[in-house]
Amino acid sequence: MNDLEARLRAAFDAQAQTFEASPHAWARIRDRRPHRAPGRRLLAALPVALLAVFVPVLLNGGLGRNSAADPDTIYQRLMTERTAAGESVTIDNPSEGRPLRLWFARAKLGNPELCYVMERAEADPYGGCAPIDLNEDTAVWVTGGSRREDVPTALTWGLSGLDVGAVTGVTKAGRKVPGTLMTPDGAPYKVWTVTYPAQDELSSVEYADPKGRSFGRFSHDVFVPPQPAGAPVDLPEGVSARPYAEKDGTALYWTRAGVSLGGARPKTETDPVTALVGDEVITGFTRKDVARIELSIHGGGTANAETRPDPWNMSIGLFSALAPAGDWRGGYQIVAYDAAGKEVWRQNEPSRVPTDDTPEKAAGEVMTIPGTEEFAGGPIRAWFSPVSPADNGMTMLCRSGDATPGRPRCVAAQQGFIPQQATSYLPEPGAQVYLGMAWEDYESIEAVLADGRRVRAEFLRGKDTPVRIWYVKLPFDADLLAFSRKVKGESQEKIERFDKGCDRRATISEAPRLSLPANVSALLTDRGCVAFWEGGEIVHSLPGPLPGVKLSQLFGPERKLWYGNGNNAWYGYAPAGTVKVTATMENGVTVTAETTPDPWGQGVAFFAGPKTEGADFSAGMTITGYDADGKELWRD
Repeated sequence: MNDLEARLRAAFDAQAQTFEASPHAWARIRDRRPHRAPGRRLLAALPVALLAVFVPVLLNGGLGRNSAADPDTIYQRLMTERTAAGESVTIDNPSEGRPLRLWFARAKLGNPELCYVMERAEADPYGGCAPIDLNEDTAVWVTGGSRREDVPTALTWGLSGLDVGAVTGVTKAGRKVPGTLMTPDGAPYKVWTVTYPAQDELSSVEYADPKGRSFGRFSHDVFVPPQPAGAPVDLPEGVSARPYAEKDGTALYWTRAGVSLGGARPKTETDPVTALVGDEVITGFTRKDVARIELSIHGGGTANAETRPDPWNMSIGLFSALAPAGDWRGGYQIVAYDAAGKEVWRQNEPSRVPTDDTPEKAAGEVMTIPGTEEFAGGPIRAWFSPVSPADNGMTMLCRSGDATPGRPRCVAAQQGFIPQQATSYLPEPGAQVYLGMAWEDYESIEAVLADGRRVRAEFLRGKDTPVRIWYVKLPFDADLLAFSRKVKGESQEKIERFDKGCDRRATISEAPRLSLPANVSALLTDRGCVAFWEGGEIVHSLPGPLPGVKLSQLFGPERKLWYGNGNNAWYGYAPAGTVKVTATMENGVTVTAETTPDPWGQGVAFFAGPKTEGADFSAGMTITGYDADGKELWRD
């Protein structure tokens, strides 16, 4: 992926999050999109000449030396510039017949990680540390595994929130395998493991509360490859390489501890060396005459890796080694040698990633967010940057400086409310900063907290920037529910939900649910959202009231109702007095829903009804509400 492709992808992702064109677009989008849990981010393969531009991590510690076979030495290396966050746990790993050590740590900038050291029966041990990305929408996270094709039993591990009471693995054949949960002393999260038959791979991990009530599932597709085109090859430092058949040819994929490091097409005509960096290692392939590579980071360490011929007749060499210490963004040098020790290729790359102070191609002033000067990752800076010099003025809002340093995060500067979040763990107690584009019709923005407090955002405009930005700084433990906006010419405030844990909390709630037609039920949660179930299975929730606000106040000239689209039913809430709701699709199909009185005093009527054949909620439609006499009350 080149720079233009990367920025265009960010632009498209940002646009996909913007659904102001229609107040009901989110329900329609959900009807079309595939449902998939988030997965651990993969690092794509890049020609080595571009490596420094894209590697989005800082590698800490005394890396670059040959791996010591002693697990304690690996632990000490990983803990260089890290601090332990609780005790470690040791697990029997059936894939290797050797121990697996897991523990939580705080990285140099204070951000939490889950680390491991895996001992092996017939090879040297290895280890690594994975960033933690739990949120209100994801209660468990898959971080590793030790499945091997030549042993009958496999192990997968990960972490969960402290409120998770049980995990269960679900295999591709549908078999359910109970997992094991552990809470290390002093740890911020729980650790879980699932042991399962290696020939019946896991497809997902289900999780439940301490009372055994299931409230979610996490996809286990840590690495979902295409069709294998050869046997896997084990490389140093726990890396495994394997070819796969794809539509346009054969591609190589690398994994470590069951997690993908990325993939690339084996071509060496232009670049004799192609490398990937991730999970503490550097791996890749070379031209067939290369016997050894030496990679040095400017101002950092050096890694040496010997190559081995591929067994798949691709005429390439394979390598892997511990990544050298240092910051890739400062530039690097890579040298290739043949079997006689003669240098056959050299590439020296200066820094290509802009620093936080002087971003490349900034459209106007680089703005420093006030109150972030002491953040461990540096002050948070924001700037507008064109997608490409050839583009027709399309810009990106970029920011840098939080606890996950690397390539700046950018979103398309298009109409819509798209908050960016930056987190700082140090100095303690830490802080959260949210920011985004502030269009000219924005009069004010407030962060709405769960306790009812509202924190007003500030506006900031740099010299020669295309638009203003807004920002708000909150304590690290602030419980953010939503953002409220006031827009010129509109009397009703716009509410942008941020809290994403509605389904999870509603599932474990013991409060009685409201029964609705079409086998649907509903529950108004204590954190301002309305959860719905269809046939006992939770479906897409709808916004609820903010502190001090009723559901009836969420209606206005532009929105007459809120609705959701389930598997066989549609549902929602409408203004009080509504007895029947109809939706007529563009194709002429009409569906009808009956209402049920509101038991929570929110001034609304809840409704649900069956979907008939041909009903297409992803297209345009007209929704109408009627009273008990059949008189039209409203139309949307």
